[in-house]
Amino acid sequence: MITLDDLHRKALRRYEAVLKAYFTGADLFPMVIPTNKTLDRGAGMDAIFDQQRELLVNAKNKTGRGYTLELKPNAKTGQSEIRKISFDTPNDFLYFIGKEGDYQRFVQIVEQIRAASPALLSLLERMPQLVLEQAEKWPALLLVTAYFGQNPKPQQYVRSLSIAVPTKFIETNRPILRTLLDHLIPDHLNPDETDFYKRFHLYVEEPLLKIRFLDESLRIHPALSHISVWLSEFRMLELSGSRVFIIENLTSFLTFPAQPDSIAIWGGGFAVTLLGGTDWLHDKQIYYWGDLDAHGFQMLDQCRKLFPKTQSLLMDRATFDAHKHLLSQGETTPVTELPYLTGEERNLFQQLNQNGWRIEQERLGEEWIYGGLPNRGHKLK
Repeated sequence: MITLDDLHRKALRRYEAVLKAYFTGADLFPMVIPTNKTLDRGAGMDAIFDQQRELLVNAKNKTGRGYTLELKPNAKTGQSEIRKISFDTPNDFLYFIGKEGDYQRFVQIVEQIRAASPALLSLLERMPQLVLEQAEKWPALLLVTAYFGQNPKPQQYVRSLSIAVPTKFIETNRPILRTLLDHLIPDHLNPDETDFYKRFHLYVEEPLLKIRFLDESLRIHPALSHISVWLSEFRMLELSGSRVFIIENLTSFLTFPAQPDSIAIWGGGFAVTLLGGTDWLHDKQIYYWGDLDAHGFQMLDQCRKLFPKTQSLLMDRATFDAHKHLLSQGETTPVTELPYLTGEERNLFQQLNQNGWRIEQERLGEEWIYGGLPNRGHKLK
């Protein structure tokens, strides 16, 4: 026989259907819950009663609320047996699963949404869990959706929008806002964009790229030894110089020795992956210098994928062997295939990754760096 706990679990699974019914007006009551289990009748009448005791004493038949039991005497045993379990009314059902207050709040919020944005009701009918999941946020969510309903293509930075919500609210609630706005303004969004800001016509602050002119003659102004530019601007710069050094860490970028006919780009994090759309870089000889660790070789692999002629700098076995005393614990990666590495680079990557080793590029001495430069230039003064 079904237990009280079984009944509670089965009833809870019907709760979403009850929430949906509020939107459609469907009448789900009386709601019958299948028992799905049979009694063991071989041990006599007392044993049959014991199997049903918990359900019997907690039923609406005894307490006045909750589930109703339909009983029928068994002609062979003479013992009454549960034949049917049902909830007569929504109040009985909600009381039993402990959702009375929850449901009352659900109704209040739905009515607020109905008054402010009735177009959302068909979405929430399909996804009623959103009503309570976002319970505290609905006033602000409705302000944002109302704004986009009137201004579907804002063409502004998100924090500049004239909406009476905290400046970070949209940024921190992008998943639910995308769901709501996809439903409300499908004809005004950029359907192929997954980025929230681009999808809803908001300006995005681009990544900044740091550039150093390693040769003074290449400067765009005599006073500017280095500059920072937006990525889209960088792609149109077409800077002079035949060589480009992409350097992973900021300190190494800032202290890199002067080099003739060369510029340096800070490639911190995974910034190197942003460079792929820069056509004029394909005409340069590119060198990549990163940490001697798994991450550094991943970036080298990515750089060479974008620019096949990329050469590595100070990421070789000789540099590793000469600086073993500087080994520290780094991060490993589940990535094992880096197809754009050379055989020597791949072997070193695997050793570093398997052991979680790192030699940070900032730790290499000035003389070693200078000695490893292609076509040695003069030291930075």
